[in-house]
Amino acid sequence: MLTFSPFAAFRTVFRTEGALAILQHFDTLYSILHHFRTVDSIVKEDALELMMKAVTSHSSDLTAILNNADLVASLRVLHLNALKMNCYILVRLVEAFEMESGKNNLVGLDSKRKSKKNQAKGFIWEEERQSVLQLLTQLLQLDLHQLWSGLIVEEEFVSLVTGCCYRILENPSIGHQRNQPTRDAAIHLLGVALRRYDHMLSATLKVVQMLQHFEHVAPVFVEAVGVWIKEYGMKSIVGELLREIGQKCPQELARDASGMKGYATFLSELAEQTPSIVLANMSVLLHHLDGESYGMRNAILTAMAEVLLKVLNGEQLEEAARTTRDHFLDTLQAHMCDVNGFVRSRVLQLFTRIVQQKALPLTRFQAVVCLTVGRLQDKSVTVVKNAIQLLAAFLSNNPFSCKLSRRDLQTPLMVQTADAKLLIPPTVPGETCPIGPRKGHRTQLPWLLPPIETEKVSASSESRTLAVEDYRDRNFHSDFSAQDLIYDYTGLSYMPLDPDDIQDLQFDHQY
Repeated sequence: MLTFSPFAAFRTVFRTEGALAILQHFDTLYSILHHFRTVDSIVKEDALELMMKAVTSHSSDLTAILNNADLVASLRVLHLNALKMNCYILVRLVEAFEMESGKNNLVGLDSKRKSKKNQAKGFIWEEERQSVLQLLTQLLQLDLHQLWSGLIVEEEFVSLVTGCCYRILENPSIGHQRNQPTRDAAIHLLGVALRRYDHMLSATLKVVQMLQHFEHVAPVFVEAVGVWIKEYGMKSIVGELLREIGQKCPQELARDASGMKGYATFLSELAEQTPSIVLANMSVLLHHLDGESYGMRNAILTAMAEVLLKVLNGEQLEEAARTTRDHFLDTLQAHMCDVNGFVRSRVLQLFTRIVQQKALPLTRFQAVVCLTVGRLQDKSVTVVKNAIQLLAAFLSNNPFSCKLSRRDLQTPLMVQTADAKLLIPPTVPGETCPIGPRKGHRTQLPWLLPPIETEKVSASSESRTLAVEDYRDRNFHSDFSAQDLIYDYTGLSYMPLDPDDIQDLQFDHQY
């Protein structure tokens, strides 16, 4: 292990000159960075602690200096150089500690023993990085433009400070609940850079690049975008990110499964969090629906469904909104027959949600049901399963159905039965009815029978007999039974008998 005696000299000068001590001892701190892997851990930890004190002291000094309208140019340049040096050393130390921590998580027992030793000494990097990020955020909240003579702060300086945030977010464990404070600190630092230092372009490129290479960052950046919109008013970041993703080559996304998965997860979750903003920028993504990547198609269709559920829902939509809603529904219906089974299955799941939340227009019910029934013959078991679930959702949420108890139907049934009895013509004495019910027979009401073709005949006895004989000659043998015919008591028609009522009728054997 290497030890640095000049480091003690820097500590001594810092006590007297404060943050400006870095102007004389920058090489000492830079040598620690250069030999970081071989330097003793105590020296590295002391360097981090001392640099945090230096930046804290400088931040306090700049608060008073920047408020001075008569700032001397030489003093301004002096503090500007000191600020750049202090921030450079601190940020590089953060990145070095983060890289070392990431390697230790990938190695085996030896690294775990080293980390346990560090914890025993009281230094835990996962707990230190939050305070570093908060310190840098506090520094960026100052009006640093005055150090650049009121002009735009150098992009290199902003990229330097924000670089440690992206490095920390690359850690796969950043999404864990225990790292929520660190994640929040990094998000807020980037938010300040976006609002005060024109970090939009650099942040957009960096976020898209990280989505392509690190699958775990998609939920993190969705959370970050939500914070940037609500607390920093940066709604335009969504449009920039979606435009950058939309410009990706569909063929490359089909080959790069990892990058496609990151983009797809980001789009789906972003649409769930900010559907109205995604709707305003949806047009830049639609061409991916014709691409080869089924994951991107799923993500865009999911985003459409979220917009339909949370924005384009209800009866009070304007004409433009109705047109957009119909276009999205047409797109979803078209992809119910997608060439990829995963897409077909996903669309069925999306329609199930739409139906369950009663967001599907009534005019679409028949078309969607017909398409769903067709998916029951799909070769994919998952598609068939989701089709059955969608049909079940239609049955459970059918607005045309009603729930009536037997008691509710009892009174209307009695009224209709009484009205039907009034339609039965009185029997003429001495007249033989060719077909008649036996005692206790319940009259079969014509309007309760299924629609069939009937043949009109006269109401007289002779006409009825001729009609029955004619029906027998054309359709049955001479010994046809009660299964074959039922006669309407109005005398106006005859029709085949429902087999369930065979036992209730008795025919004269002469027919």
